[in-house]
Amino acid sequence: MKKTILYYPTINIPNNSWLRNSLLYWDEISSIVPKSWDEKILVKLSDDIKYLLDEKEFRPIKPEDLITKTDNWMLSEQFATEFLEIASSESFKNFIDIQNHLLKYTNKKTEYQYLKIHNNKVSGNLQYKLEELGLAYIDKSYEWIFFEKHTAYLYMSILAKYLAEIDSEYITISTDTKIYENFNFKQSIFENKLPVISCNFHNLLPTPNLSVPIKEIIKFKKKRKDNLEHFRKLITNFESKLSKAKTNQEIKEATILFQDEIKTGVSDLTSVLADSRIKHTFKSLKSLISIKSGPVVLLLVRLLKQ
Repeated sequence: MKKTILYYPTINIPNNSWLRNSLLYWDEISSIVPKSWDEKILVKLSDDIKYLLDEKEFRPIKPEDLITKTDNWMLSEQFATEFLEIASSESFKNFIDIQNHLLKYTNKKTEYQYLKIHNNKVSGNLQYKLEELGLAYIDKSYEWIFFEKHTAYLYMSILAKYLAEIDSEYITISTDTKIYENFNFKQSIFENKLPVISCNFHNLLPTPNLSVPIKEIIKFKKKRKDNLEHFRKLITNFESKLSKAKTNQEIKEATILFQDEIKTGVSDLTSVLADSRIKHTFKSLKSLISIKSGPVVLLLVRLLKQ
């Protein structure tokens, strides 16, 4: 089983530290990509993502797997309920008002108040409910739904969480932008919602600098496959223990043990990067891990470089 990290909320992943980090520490990266009935991708991919797709380092994940597949209708309903409960809440309305006020106060441009999401990512029932709430409208072609910006962030962050739950591979989800991250991490403590743990590698993971081309990272990844697989197994085993934990005490014990293991792994990998003349620094990465054993109190697992 491959170890996959799912990026949200956009299809094209920015060429930044998040991408470089994830390419090294996961077998493949993914994002949510709508496809037509004959499996054609409905949006234009960036050159970086096209290259990674050709190299089998990127896998598009279809939103239709949750939205339209009858096997997943219960989770689809749960997803819609969680999203609408938050989107229609007074606290979320206040949040939008505050953000709009801050835009006016700082004199920032507001032309991106609406973001478009392909209709393959949104069920018909949700489309009309969002229109009633004044949070989205459908264009004349019925191909795109224009979401209020923060509602779009909320929608895509929760959608990623549920798509990870139904995927056949072992998936964690992550983003490089705090506002998206906060939506998912904070809302996951609501009752009757998909239980998850937030795992934060804080300034811990050796990551190629922005000056290192993506192609060089892939070349290194293939050349040093054994070294990277050993390091990934440390992370995979740790996440597996977290996902199966039944109490917070089990989570804490797994974290303490992992901190000792990861120090050695980081030291070894840093040496390998230096030998290959890959300039790097230490970066953070936060991800969400689904709890498979049932509800426990949400715990932020924070791993620090020492």
